[in-house]
Amino acid sequence: MLLEVFIASIIAFVSTLIAGYFLRNLLIQSGLVAQDINKKGRPILPTSGGLVILVGLFAGVMVLIASMDYFVNSSINIEYLLLALVSVVSIAFIGFVDDLSGGGVRTSKEDLKKMTKNYATFNGRIKQWQKPLLTLIAAAPLMVANFGTSVSIPFLGTININPILYIIVLVPLAVIFASNALNMLEGLNGLSVQMGFVVFAALAIYSFHIGSYTSLAFATIFAGALAAYVYYGGYPAKILPGDSLTYLIGGGIAATILIGRMQVLGIILLVPWIIEFFLKARARFHAHSWGVLQSDGRLKSPHGNKIYSLTHIFLRTGRFKEWQIVWIFTLIELFVAFIGLAIVW
Repeated sequence: MLLEVFIASIIAFVSTLIAGYFLRNLLIQSGLVAQDINKKGRPILPTSGGLVILVGLFAGVMVLIASMDYFVNSSINIEYLLLALVSVVSIAFIGFVDDLSGGGVRTSKEDLKKMTKNYATFNGRIKQWQKPLLTLIAAAPLMVANFGTSVSIPFLGTININPILYIIVLVPLAVIFASNALNMLEGLNGLSVQMGFVVFAALAIYSFHIGSYTSLAFATIFAGALAAYVYYGGYPAKILPGDSLTYLIGGGIAATILIGRMQVLGIILLVPWIIEFFLKARARFHAHSWGVLQSDGRLKSPHGNKIYSLTHIFLRTGRFKEWQIVWIFTLIELFVAFIGLAIVW
């Protein structure tokens, strides 16, 4: 079974690479572009990279299900796997609609004409307060399955939660928070992708430890797709993420946590995004995580010495380049993952 999961992850990796090659030009021709504001000259790049990862994820899951149906008997729950896939497809579609309506476009008609004849002008977008409500749609597939309502807390034991409270309140909240929180800590090439890869790797390791092979399979396939997408979304980016990608990663994390009943580890892994949520709340969610490019290639915070995002801790000094900040946060998340695994092991 582990071999099949590994092969499915490789398929997700390869499919993501291939999808990025073809979708990159398609996104440009469709007018789905945005400026990379942290680069000199603010180059125009295709956006909505979640579609690329979605292709790889879908291919990996389908290959795994086919292998279980035709070749091997496995303890992986196909129903749960498909429900998780439906959930992340739904949430990626919500993010894509926001990308399509202009949520990430920062450019002009003249710039678009240079890129493609089929340029488009976007005047509307999904309002900030509407996004959490729309992500409720993606929570529905995870609410219909009984993953279990008990939570194992280190040093305290297992706590049973009222099923109605768990299904009606906690599951939707998990999906809403994870998807929107991932969207908050973004704006630098590769930030959400690299940190997301660390999260899924940690979830896969712990899933194997506790024998939750369905969450192991989903996390491993997701990690394979993200690893491939680093080629397109890492510094310097060839495709910008858009809401479709950040929502997709956040929804995938929530689904994996719920399937494997890894709530405690999930909360620990999401600590940077939890902190980000409260920092952004200080600015009434009007602050941004990206910086202002300086002549020496370093980034400086657009908010001066005020800290409205975790990235502002480094941006306020004006000493770091974009790729350096991204790798600092990747290492921070790696440290958080190590601490989390040590606590719950």
